[in-house]
Amino acid sequence: MRIFIALLFDEENKNIIHDILQEVKVISKSGNFTDRNNLHLTLVYIGKTSDSELKNIRKKLSEINSQKFNYMTNKIKYFKKSNNQKIVYLGVDKTDSLLNLYNQVVTKLNELEYDFLHEKLTPHITLGRKVVLKEYENIRSIYCNPLNLNAVKISIMESKRIDDKLVYEELYNIPLI
Repeated sequence: MRIFIALLFDEENKNIIHDILQEVKVISKSGNFTDRNNLHLTLVYIGKTSDSELKNIRKKLSEINSQKFNYMTNKIKYFKKSNNQKIVYLGVDKTDSLLNLYNQVVTKLNELEYDFLHEKLTPHITLGRKVVLKEYENIRSIYCNPLNLNAVKISIMESKRIDDKLVYEELYNIPLI
């Protein structure tokens, strides 16, 4: 199974983010857009994992001692990929609380002999991959009010295909205190 560690959103914020995603779709020629149910903020992508590794990851992450916190989205941006294709995302402010949680997750995974770097976090919510926009300047025309999101748990997620559809399923979660 392929797993990653994420922060999930409540239904109200998931709907708002999905509405923003729909606006990006309108100004796009093509792209693979994130399904509403798959919206999340990735802390760490782990990849292929066995059942025994998953058990160890779950146990190790349960040692995390982080308080609940709020974090804010900012504006729509994109990572440049090959040709005209972009990864379009909703940016997230890099706060001390978010960086602290990220560093704790990375530290615990590194204790299991993973090799993650602490400084690589670019907090974001992926809206679409392989996106070709009609005009890249149009992305700046999509205004979105900053969202105040709550981090109340970290989730161990599985990425899988069901009937040729990408599905992210929460396997376990670790509540923040």
